[in-house]
Amino acid sequence: MSGDGHHHIDVDGMRAFERRSEITSRRLGQRSSRNRTLIKWLWMIAVITTVTSMSALTMDQERSLVNYGATSLLLASMGVLAFVSASRALSLGVRYEETVMQVREVERSFLSLREVVTTAMDLRDNVTGGHSDRVVELSLELGGNLGLTEERLRHLEWAAFLHDIGKVRVHEEILTKPGPLDAGEWGEMQQHPYYSYSILAHVESLRDAAEIVYCHHERYDGMGYPRRLRGVEIPLEARLFSVADAYDAMVSERPYRQSMSHFNAVREIVRHSGSQFDPQVVAAFAEWATAVSADEALRAMVNEEMQRLPAAPPRLERARWA
Repeated sequence: MSGDGHHHIDVDGMRAFERRSEITSRRLGQRSSRNRTLIKWLWMIAVITTVTSMSALTMDQERSLVNYGATSLLLASMGVLAFVSASRALSLGVRYEETVMQVREVERSFLSLREVVTTAMDLRDNVTGGHSDRVVELSLELGGNLGLTEERLRHLEWAAFLHDIGKVRVHEEILTKPGPLDAGEWGEMQQHPYYSYSILAHVESLRDAAEIVYCHHERYDGMGYPRRLRGVEIPLEARLFSVADAYDAMVSERPYRQSMSHFNAVREIVRHSGSQFDPQVVAAFAEWATAVSADEALRAMVNEEMQRLPAAPPRLERARWA
């Protein structure tokens, strides 16, 4: 009984709030419309007066009451034009500032939402906690070194943060299983890129990121999943992201294996250049890997392994969305 009563009170309150909001919006809209109409008429009168006054002065240059009046009207109309122009400029400036503030607020909301989602994913899969943050950092580092634009880096950043969101549909026993997965479990795990894509593609601003996420387990040689894309059929950002993702997975501990050292993880990625990974992305990764480490043995190993790569790796180009 009390629950129903509260329900009706809430509904009535919401309806009253909506009516007040509608009335306020209508009043503000009417006031704004009247102001725009007034400014428009002032502008037209000032322009007509200016043209008329200048015509009168041009037709007769003698000192007379008519010329004096025309000059006065010209100066007054120019003053009105200046006033209206300044008002319009100030109005546009205020609108621009408001728009910028709104955009920034939306961006902050998106970032906050992203943090909530990634935290929730870490709680769901506590084995890989912090994985998304680390992959984002490395992906952006490599993307910047490869010359990606700000817009493409933004799509890459969202994809890196949300690439595992589809794992919410994978059974927890599979995510935390200490041993190898059987065929059925592996088949379910291979569906998570599609699950991630289906979640993100519903948001228009995340559709490019959704495409990257869909392809982040494809291989350069076409032996990946879920669609067996190969080469430049895979989005450039996904080819780049897959290297960062694989590196972080190898240097992180898992229930079924110990973590690798930086040296061994870098060696694995370089050795799989041209098969699992794009050679040019691997070259950028190798440059990063040797820059963050003072290990001369690592540098020598990378140089030796890179010798077997093609002398001129294929130029990265914008991949076709599949």
